[in-house]
Amino acid sequence: MESIFGSLICLVGVIIFISFIVLASSIRIVREDTRLSVYRLGRYIGERGPGLVLLIPVIDRGVLKGLGDVEKTPSTRLVGVTGETRTTVYTGGKVFLAGEEWDAMSQALIPAGQRVRVVRMILEVEKE
Repeated sequence: MESIFGSLICLVGVIIFISFIVLASSIRIVREDTRLSVYRLGRYIGERGPGLVLLIPVIDRGVLKGLGDVEKTPSTRLVGVTGETRTTVYTGGKVFLAGEEWDAMSQALIPAGQRVRVVRMILEVEKE
């Protein structure tokens, strides 16, 4: 009788311990400057946060994302960078920027030797 009672207490203790671990893994606290992207069975279901977020254990997966995180592509890396015009720039010209010489254009005529700032990048292509 005592061995059955001892085994039952041990089993209840293990169940409580596992339940505590599962519950703790389903609670997330999201800071103000981040959001939690929630995926349910691999399908995106939305952003959560800031604050306390509850996930369904084993079914939901949360991925933290910073609000200021912007993917840095080559065009976004150069926007805002300053350089110097090598030739007069208007409908075409050359600008020295980030250690390289680039083709550039401007809304207004800019003489050679002036400091300039990149506003946007344009990619020109042709059929292969």
